[in-house]
Amino acid sequence: MTDVATQAEPAGIQSAAGHERLLAQKHFLMFWFGQTVSRFGNGAYQVALGWSVYELSGSAAAMGTLLALNILPEILLLLVGGALADRIPRRSVILAADTVAGLIMLALALTAASGHLTFWLLAVSAMLLGITGAFYGPAYASMNQDLVSGRQFRKANSFFTASGNLARLTGPLAAGLLYAAGGATAVFALNAASFAIAAIAMLFTTPPHGRSGQAPRRRQSMRRALTEGLTHTRKTAWILIILATSLVTNCLCLAPYTVLLPALVRETHAGISTLGLLSAVEIAMVMLSALAIGRLRAASKAGYALLALAACLGLGTLTLSAAPHQHALLFAGAALVGIGLSFDVVENTLLQTLVPQHLLSRVYSVNMVASYSLLPLAYALTGVVAKAVGMPAVLGMGGAVLVILCATAACHPEVKKLNAASW
Repeated sequence: MTDVATQAEPAGIQSAAGHERLLAQKHFLMFWFGQTVSRFGNGAYQVALGWSVYELSGSAAAMGTLLALNILPEILLLLVGGALADRIPRRSVILAADTVAGLIMLALALTAASGHLTFWLLAVSAMLLGITGAFYGPAYASMNQDLVSGRQFRKANSFFTASGNLARLTGPLAAGLLYAAGGATAVFALNAASFAIAAIAMLFTTPPHGRSGQAPRRRQSMRRALTEGLTHTRKTAWILIILATSLVTNCLCLAPYTVLLPALVRETHAGISTLGLLSAVEIAMVMLSALAIGRLRAASKAGYALLALAACLGLGTLTLSAAPHQHALLFAGAALVGIGLSFDVVENTLLQTLVPQHLLSRVYSVNMVASYSLLPLAYALTGVVAKAVGMPAVLGMGGAVLVILCATAACHPEVKKLNAASW
């Protein structure tokens, strides 16, 4: 098993740049700015996409088909995307992915402007964006290791989590205004422009800590590269603990939270304004807790911090299970879920700090497949199970399982080793 307490920093990471303020580092700032703008555009696109699908098909179920066409090719190709991002510069993968995604969005905008937009064109575009995402995701998740010193991973991840959630809040607001003024054409054009900005920013991003400073590695076959990433993940106990925690969190807590929250709000006799406020509370708490983690002067007990945040998410769904009897519990539950979602900051920091640089994108791709592959099934089953046993039972059971898992995992020797890791 990997001894996380003695894992060395990847070659090239230790640098005088580690003493600089993070946002004073030009190349990190360019990457962060470009990707944040892109996430803003994506947030707007998701709203316009849902509205356009319903206008074109007249069916709410059509959106499920489109989402499946988007996520399935991404899951199927994630491992290949991770292997590719470990073979060639991650900067090149991200630049290519942003460029292709921008061209897809531009084509959608032009088609919408000409009046020839159809549901199946949106579906094909969603599938192509899913394929693009399979290559983008592992490279993006690993990019901090190429840009900043190891001691700054935590702060960098906190910035990305906070700004990503701010984009998640403001993007849909912009979409509502733009759609009212210019229809789907305006929103699709906005997203195309956001990808163009991200690509241009990437052109001016030169990783100071990238693999250019390392000794060349022998070129492997794709099959061997995939096997190496899977083997490293399988033999590293603390990564398996993170995978198990992420899987339970996504399937037993986040899927029920996403699917059942609107129905739960209606059951408490509240309206759509309350649902909007709950979303705002959740996002605000993700941002605040992520920034708080990034500002810690001397972070320690990484293993316990990871599990404590996941347990907060479980406590959030447990709290929501009692919400039908107490309206205020809706907001307490959403706040706890938001705090728990900053789990990603600690998870990403540990992976970027402790996984060898030449394996990081592959380990991330395995993590993504393991964490997200069962989500479509979890979404589908949540409604069915809730109808049979009730929403409180689904939320309460999922939250209880996650809290118990976190408490049990805290006693594992590998978690205690993580506590000694510098993050």
